Amino acid sequence: MVTAGIVCAAACTVDREPPNLVGQDVRLTFIHTSDIHSRLFPYNFVPNRFEREGGLVQANAPFGGVARMATIAHDIRDSSNRSLWIDSGDCFQGAPVFNMFKGEAEMRALTTAGMDAAVIGNHEFDLGSTNLFEQIDNWAGYRLLAANYLFEDPPNPDQRSLRDVVRPYAVFDADGLKVGVIGMANWSSMTGIFEGGNSLGIRPLKDDVVLRQYVALLRPTVDVLVVVSHLGLDEDEGLTAADVIDENEALPLEGVDVILGGHLHIITNPPKIIPNADGGQTVLVHSGAFAKFVGRLDVVVRVGDDNSDPARRSRVTSFSYDSIPVDSRVPDDPEVADVLWPYSVAINRELDLDGVFGYVATSGEAKITRNDLSGGDSQLGNLVARSMQTRSGVEAEFALTNSLGIRADFEQGPLTVEQMFNVFPFENSITVMYLSGSEVQETLDFVARKSSERGCRTQAQVSGIWFDMVCRGACPDTNPDDGFTPTACAKNLYLGENCRVDMDGDGIGEPDAPIDTQKCRPVVPTALYRVAVNDYIARGGSGFEVLKRNTSKQDTGVGLRDALTVFLRKQAQCAPEAIDVTDTQVPQRTIVERFGPIPCFGDVLEQHEGRIRPVFE
Repeated sequence: MVTAGIVCAAACTVDREPPNLVGQDVRLTFIHTSDIHSRLFPYNFVPNRFEREGGLVQANAPFGGVARMATIAHDIRDSSNRSLWIDSGDCFQGAPVFNMFKGEAEMRALTTAGMDAAVIGNHEFDLGSTNLFEQIDNWAGYRLLAANYLFEDPPNPDQRSLRDVVRPYAVFDADGLKVGVIGMANWSSMTGIFEGGNSLGIRPLKDDVVLRQYVALLRPTVDVLVVVSHLGLDEDEGLTAADVIDENEALPLEGVDVILGGHLHIITNPPKIIPNADGGQTVLVHSGAFAKFVGRLDVVVRVGDDNSDPARRSRVTSFSYDSIPVDSRVPDDPEVADVLWPYSVAINRELDLDGVFGYVATSGEAKITRNDLSGGDSQLGNLVARSMQTRSGVEAEFALTNSLGIRADFEQGPLTVEQMFNVFPFENSITVMYLSGSEVQETLDFVARKSSERGCRTQAQVSGIWFDMVCRGACPDTNPDDGFTPTACAKNLYLGENCRVDMDGDGIGEPDAPIDTQKCRPVVPTALYRVAVNDYIARGGSGFEVLKRNTSKQDTGVGLRDALTVFLRKQAQCAPEAIDVTDTQVPQRTIVERFGPIPCFGDVLEQHEGRIRPVFE
């Protein structure tokens, strides 16, 4: 049975007759945010090319912060008579404030900032359904939406739960303009939905069926119909909108005017225009992640006289979009800043985010990157995997982690605790398991297939194992009855160190060279191997089904962030004469003078060496 969720914007509280807008062109402004990931306070990072093109300039650091976002939202509202602030989910997880306060600070800050509605993201469930319910029930002053979840009855019939605080949709009255907002929540990234016993207490409903149902319900009664979505398969803020698969485009969009999307961590500027079968079109917008931008979508609505008739209903006739950088030029909203102040004090008392524990001493203007230009293994990926493999108590034969779990590069200069949170915004830990050689082959075949869909850019990082990632070629057909001939697979799987042939005699194998079979041993299908992976892919995240099926896994509880920090602390200390290239004094001080005796790491530490070699046969 369909249930209705009705809310009113501030405009509908005015005691007067609503204006008759039929036949008029009316402007409506959407303030759009998404994937805030607990970036409630400004933080430092180096913007990538896409972010610089969008207006994030290093000179205007630090970036982000909800108090600044609130200022931008208020400025937008001041310039528009009709506006709604809609968020596309994942406000939880990604910074220490979430670890300490479990979502309370996020809900309170966004409520004070004036958000109107948000769809539930997958990371909202990171501490379970009960925690999410408690945070919403105690602190949320905006609507939480999810039309494609069926909430199971709690064990105690009198007990309140998520089904009491989450609605499938909301309807807003923006000074006579009726706006329906349907929430399409994420389930593809939530392995707990499909596990035995379903610890989350929700069941996913078919997206296309649900959307048709609620469009049929709402379209006759509203002038603008919006889908706020956290659907999606992959996310990578370093890619363009054309590089990722957006599940929203496959939805039945007849009658839908606007999609405000999330989960993909991308910006669509200009927005995508999706034609649909009723002769209309849907405007699709993504506004980035980690509180770096606030999206502003202005639409002009020609108000019709009968929204139940497709020929006479209201329609969006034009639009404009801008993504506004959240940087130091934007002042804090004082009310939101006051709410956040006690949380900031508590965090600074517990963590020294500015504390320097190492120095990235790369040559020239180089940095330690998470992605290599070759598309294969990267230096930072190699560092992460090595720190997992060699961690005390782990000692695996090889390690594997998903590339998208590593979210930032190591910039040249001092390495701080805050930068480690930028690299690992999520609380992933090391899981140990035993895989047969056949399971290793199947897992790396999956990596090759997934990578081939992303321009042959590896979607995994490894240590202790070497293979050719064939993105196009002749691959064994292990299931000839499925009618599908694979063209991507992993070949030449070997275990060991420095496994590529040394072509120039310098003692180091070349990344493009074949395997040196005298130094490394092949993966044997019937053998058993001790493997370190992260807990997310161990549960089947990002499609790692082989790891999900494995019954030998054991979560060590050791965080990837902690493992890498320990590994880096063990590196050789900086030379006494080494100059800190980031020092602004004249003359520049040495690293030791400025930060004390700390380790240095540069170009050669776990450098790109062809552990994963992209191949086109």
